[in-house]
Amino acid sequence: MNVVLSPELEKLVREKVERGEYVSADALVLQAVKRLLEEEREEDGDLEETLARVDLAEAEIDGGEYVEYDEPTIQDLARDIHQRGMKRLGVRA
Repeated sequence: MNVVLSPELEKLVREKVERGEYVSADALVLQAVKRLLEEEREEDGDLEETLARVDLAEAEIDGGEYVEYDEPTIQDLARDIHQRGMKRLGVRA
């Protein structure tokens, strides 16, 4: 397989090889492709995990496992979150 790079990319590749960061242009391109594929695989995994969590949340809501908030209870929730955060930080409220 042959890959044609833009002049700018070709210059960057050549500079990295000349500095000794890679033994050859082929090695740099191979590493770059491997990293790209690994990142895509991780992103796919993240998306799958997110979709699974959304499905779980929807099932919990459908099963009545949720809390409705109004003006007073939302303030209580905010206060509780703040207190728990301060406790985790080791700060006395």
